[in-house]
Amino acid sequence: MKTAVVLACLAFAMVGASVVPTKTVYKTKPVDAEFVQKQQQILKLFYHPEQVNPEAEYYKIGKEYDIEKNIDNYTNKKAVQEFWTLWKTGFLPKNVPFSIFYERQREEAVSLFHIMFYAKDFETFWKTAAFARVHINEGQFLYAYYIALLHRADTKGVVVPAPYEVYPELFTNSNVWYKIFRAKMQKGVFTPDFGFEQGIVQEGNHYYVYSNYSDYLTYHTDEYKISYFMEDIGLNAYYYYFHSYFPFWMDGDLYPIMKERRGEVYYYFYQQLLARYYLERLSNGLGEIPDFSWWHPIRTGYSPYVNYFSSFVQRPANYPIPEKYDEELQLLDTYEKTFIQYLEQGHFKAFNQDVDFRNSKSVNFVGNFWQANADWQGKVGRRDNHNSYEVTARRILGAAPEPVDKYTFVPTALDFYQTSLRDPAFYQLYSKVLKYFIEYKKFLTPYTQDTLHYVGVKINDVKVDKLITYFEYYDFDVSNNVFYTQEEFKSGNMPTYSVRQPRINHKKFDIEFDVKSDVEGDAVVKVFFGPKYDSKGYPIPLENNWQNFVEFDWFVQKLTKGQNKFKRSSNDFFFYKEDSAPTYEIQKLLQDGKVPADMSIESGAFPKRLLLPKGHKGGFPYQMFVMIYPFTAAEKKYDSIKAFVWDNKPLGYPFDRPVHEVYFKQPNMFFEDVEVYHEGEEFSYKYNVPYYTAHYNDVAKH
Repeated sequence: MKTAVVLACLAFAMVGASVVPTKTVYKTKPVDAEFVQKQQQILKLFYHPEQVNPEAEYYKIGKEYDIEKNIDNYTNKKAVQEFWTLWKTGFLPKNVPFSIFYERQREEAVSLFHIMFYAKDFETFWKTAAFARVHINEGQFLYAYYIALLHRADTKGVVVPAPYEVYPELFTNSNVWYKIFRAKMQKGVFTPDFGFEQGIVQEGNHYYVYSNYSDYLTYHTDEYKISYFMEDIGLNAYYYYFHSYFPFWMDGDLYPIMKERRGEVYYYFYQQLLARYYLERLSNGLGEIPDFSWWHPIRTGYSPYVNYFSSFVQRPANYPIPEKYDEELQLLDTYEKTFIQYLEQGHFKAFNQDVDFRNSKSVNFVGNFWQANADWQGKVGRRDNHNSYEVTARRILGAAPEPVDKYTFVPTALDFYQTSLRDPAFYQLYSKVLKYFIEYKKFLTPYTQDTLHYVGVKINDVKVDKLITYFEYYDFDVSNNVFYTQEEFKSGNMPTYSVRQPRINHKKFDIEFDVKSDVEGDAVVKVFFGPKYDSKGYPIPLENNWQNFVEFDWFVQKLTKGQNKFKRSSNDFFFYKEDSAPTYEIQKLLQDGKVPADMSIESGAFPKRLLLPKGHKGGFPYQMFVMIYPFTAAEKKYDSIKAFVWDNKPLGYPFDRPVHEVYFKQPNMFFEDVEVYHEGEEFSYKYNVPYYTAHYNDVAKH
């Protein structure tokens, strides 16, 4: 028997060694010594946020710092007074969950953000953050600190750790933490069968815990087939970044350049996210995103195994919305009907705004309306995010019991931006919202042939390399949620933990363009990727398909008269970023005066590894759309938001409104049929440990 156990452990060790993820080489940018010092100070406050270390530098500073006595060190004294008034009446206690969707908790978090944002200089900012690190609820502190770092002028370009390192408990299932806490408590994997059975590999003082995604016990339907997408740490981090850059409660005056296009960005973000989700559904035979009604049971159940101080609420299949929510249901119904009434009138006139829905710029108002952000009613309307459409809808779909008081609630996946994408109801909710956007966009005049045409330019051909996806193991550090003794902190000799998880990726591919031009000058080349057939195998007419295209790439190409042949690598696509570097790698780079470029410049871009939907072993059909049009640079004032505004066209152009298919058969446009092939194991659950440890992954080296 002992021999069998030893052999089993040896087999596991051999397999574990064979699937060590490829070491990532991160693009870097040089920084000066002052930046390095500032970056190191910033990172200190992110370490082990649920523990306060009395020996740490921040503790003494935060313990002694008096915000009220230093009010002259803030540019907005009113914000400091508002914070101090709330502070004296009591803040959210420590060691309880924090959610921005609860009124009092949001009020406190926003006031904390304000005093961080309005600190006169970096020294005052860091002391304020140290004060919050010591005294304020862990989640509330991290939330305000994260957003302040992204918005302060003197922290522009600093690297914030990936959200899944900051809040690892919100990106991993609870069974992972059982394994980690047990290994920590028993000081290692000292019984061979435990390491084998639980999928734990120990290398010195570091532990790798094999983990997979939720299965049919969590997703009551075939949704579990795409859990690798909905639960991907990069995708969920992307959603958290989006909120951090554009929180619904933030007054547009704090970000005046973005204020003009805030609602447009809101629509574009969700349209792209749901289009990408739809592509993944098609690859896995799930079809269209289901509809739901507020007045009927919610068909889609969801039973997450996630803990955040307590277990997440589970929503049963065919969940009947309780009668106690009748008032909230009336609010949602009225909100939807009110918007339709605005459309039927053709305009909106209130709150010092006069909106003509036939004007394409009115998308900003429509986006603000559905987000119910701080700008949609301007300065004269009431500020009541608590009764917004989004907040109310999330509360109802989460299926949690009523909060006991302003601080005590049972968490759901929809209560947090870090976990919302795990719940299938999230996509159904925003699919409903986007349908109202489409109703609005029907008021816009479709682009004509002349508008879309580029005189003298013809795309002769577009060639795309074979598109191949595969699963590969990926490690991410989760030590931030592990509790250490004071002796471990002092010595620095503490065990660390990483989760090793299969994630979807694709092989690099190139797109070759053959263009004939009778004109010279800079031109924009746009590449879109969309479905070719619906779930029943029928071709989707472009009139019904324009909103399902994902924008792959945007770049400026100088055209010369005659033949123009050029190539674009998937590694260079505009809208995507590499995986975030772990914090320990950031620290190593800082020693050489460098930081990860993607995390410093475009931390909120879409994960590059999720560029392609999974596809099939035999290939799954999609289509690419390429368009070339003259380049006109965006106004200079948009330089600070180049991640969203690239030229003078609307976001998503030319698929930013309903189309006439006949006008999309022009020389400067090209549709190319493609297929996506999947290599290796087709389903992520086959990477489970230990049952499918010795899987056969026949992916060629890449």
